[in-house]
Amino acid sequence: MLMLLIDSGNTRVKVTYLINQFRQTEDLLVLEHDHIDKLHDWCNTLPEVPVRAIGVNVAGEVIAHKIQQALPASCPLQWLVAQAQTLHLKNSYQHPEQLGADRWMGLLGLSEHRQHPELPAMLVSFGTATTVDTIDADNIFMGGLIFPGVMLMRASLHKGTANLPAIDLRKSEVPPAFAHNTEQAILSGIIAAQAGAIVRQWKAVLDKTGHPPTIFVTGGARHGVLPELHRLLNDIAQVKGFDTITLQEIESPVLDGLRIYARAEWNH
Repeated sequence: MLMLLIDSGNTRVKVTYLINQFRQTEDLLVLEHDHIDKLHDWCNTLPEVPVRAIGVNVAGEVIAHKIQQALPASCPLQWLVAQAQTLHLKNSYQHPEQLGADRWMGLLGLSEHRQHPELPAMLVSFGTATTVDTIDADNIFMGGLIFPGVMLMRASLHKGTANLPAIDLRKSEVPPAFAHNTEQAILSGIIAAQAGAIVRQWKAVLDKTGHPPTIFVTGGARHGVLPELHRLLNDIAQVKGFDTITLQEIESPVLDGLRIYARAEWNH
């Protein structure tokens, strides 16, 4: 039996599949919203006809409808939402269903990556928006942050002002603390805002739990922020007396979470 797993984000859709609980990681389809129709052709190349699809969608009803239309007629699609509890993961949101389904499944997906589950864990996702979410050692979602992503910050400065240019954000370097030109100042400001928010949240988790959280990062915009984030974390590690602060890159925590959910269903 083949089941599709779908992560429908704000700009792209990721699709993979399971056959009898085993994920075929080499078969990962990534589509921009304008090319969702290609999902139909991809499904025709699969080793079996998919009999079911589960996923999360934060891109709105129009995109959800396009995805459904691209699937085989015999493949029902179920969109999952955040709940008060999903498997071992518990939700502390005042209204659990208001938590983004992608954030929720991403946190569930951390189960595959946490080498020290006795410590809290932070998931930082660099997408259209940057999100910073935390679970404690008891798998309780403590809360999180949402703020404009790297590209949104860049676009807002360029479009919202008369003279600020649209800068190249593909560089992976620690920006100067004292910029000497406008492009450098914008780059430094954006990266400082992103990295600073993450470090602030890391310290908040340490203060609340008494334990340093492991940081997991994902998303295509992470590469420009990571050098500065590493620098800040190394600085705070020295101040706090830690040998190091663990930071791990992961590619698809939402799909990992969907796979965990699907396997749990199969086992029942």
